[in-house]
Amino acid sequence: RMAEAAPASAAPRPPIPPGVINVWINKGESGYGIYFKQLNSGDGMVVSKLDPGSEADKAGVQHGDHLVMVNDVDVRFEDYQETLNRVRSLASCKMTFVPGSTF
Repeated sequence: RMAEAAPASAAPRPPIPPGVINVWINKGESGYGIYFKQLNSGDGMVVSKLDPGSEADKAGVQHGDHLVMVNDVDVRFEDYQETLNRVRSLASCKMTFVPGSTF
């Protein structure tokens, strides 16, 4: 039996740029201590604020970095609210960022 071809609209996703930062974060009483703003589809979400001393801050995540994966799931093309809900539903997660200078 032959595999069905993907629909023409399902274009392959571009590779994630090099130089990623992987951060394993546990949710604290007030959340993860990292805040995002929405970008165009394909660019992920950008870090708009970090709480000083948060795990992301300690790991070197910076204002302007792009969140591209959550628990190894590519979120660059997800709806902003869908990605927020994904992160908020987890007690801990791996977040993958691309430095803002890469974009």
